[in-house]
Amino acid sequence: MGSRGRVKQLEKIHSEIAGGGSCFTTRALKKYLGQEVNTDMLPSSVYFSDVLDAYQGEITRLNDQEEYLKYQINQYKVKKRMHLANYDQLIETGTGNIKESRLNLCIEEARELPAMNTNNTADPFFTVKCDEKLIHTSSVIPDTADPVWNVQVSVPVQNKTHLIEIEVWDDDANPEFIGSFFIEIETFTDQMIHTRWYDLEGPEGISNGEVKVVGQWVYDMLSFHEMYIDKYDHLISLNEKILGTLTDHVNKLYTLDGKELLLSWLCPPQPPVQPKNRRSQHYLSIPTSKNNSILGSPRTSPSKSIKPLSDTSPDRSDRKILSPLAYSNKPQRPATDYFAVGIYLTNRAKRKTGKK
Repeated sequence: MGSRGRVKQLEKIHSEIAGGGSCFTTRALKKYLGQEVNTDMLPSSVYFSDVLDAYQGEITRLNDQEEYLKYQINQYKVKKRMHLANYDQLIETGTGNIKESRLNLCIEEARELPAMNTNNTADPFFTVKCDEKLIHTSSVIPDTADPVWNVQVSVPVQNKTHLIEIEVWDDDANPEFIGSFFIEIETFTDQMIHTRWYDLEGPEGISNGEVKVVGQWVYDMLSFHEMYIDKYDHLISLNEKILGTLTDHVNKLYTLDGKELLLSWLCPPQPPVQPKNRRSQHYLSIPTSKNNSILGSPRTSPSKSIKPLSDTSPDRSDRKILSPLAYSNKPQRPATDYFAVGIYLTNRAKRKTGKK
């Protein structure tokens, strides 16, 4: 123990509750205090050694929390100073605006794709297009309905009117369309990193699985650094408040006596509830079901007010879905007519039988 006086005080309290006996029950402890308290750290029959171990364990846990909070506050201050330095440098040089901004995307994975092979899997790959122009084609992940790509794609954008579309296909040799969705740049104007699942709309307008995308659009470095300076200011203030409350609580455990000591120990103050940030108010976390991802589907995105820079229409009913092979110089392998092959093999077998 850190203080000999604490040992004597706890021994006195234990003796008082136990009535001179060697132990007491947690029920007797609650009756002694006159209210419900948290006794999860104590056994049902509490000896004095149990009280000492539980008390010391609580002090150790609180000290660890204090050290962690101090470390977190220091890290936030370091990051804040970094953004402040970059902000001041941009002010001096006058280079805050980005002439060629990019929407940085990471297409991480897909789930619950439809069966395109005989073994109820697919050979999926995806393409990224901006205003109908092909930007990227991924590699194929064979024999899976839940592919993991983790592919980063950087899309050059100048404003919010660009139309970003991601299509998922099966088998790069003879591509079959699985589904697609649109990404509205409007949802990335806060310059923060966002993660969400998008609903894949298939050829018949039905859901054909989901794709997880992480994205960020940084277009104004001054406002970008200002946003993070405010963010770390808030985190520093919040954690310093929590640290102050925690330190006061530890001091009470070393100074209070009798029932007040037990109540302070067994009824610790709850940490303040952190307010929801802008990201949690406006963007979905990873949903647990497909119904939660419908906001990212082509049925609701892009909004009608947003038009692409090109003359092509984003309405799938008015345009033909082109295979990725149409964008490349790779010669397309002709599709195999398996019915004709079957007839040929059958006739050949009959001729061999007739000769015998």
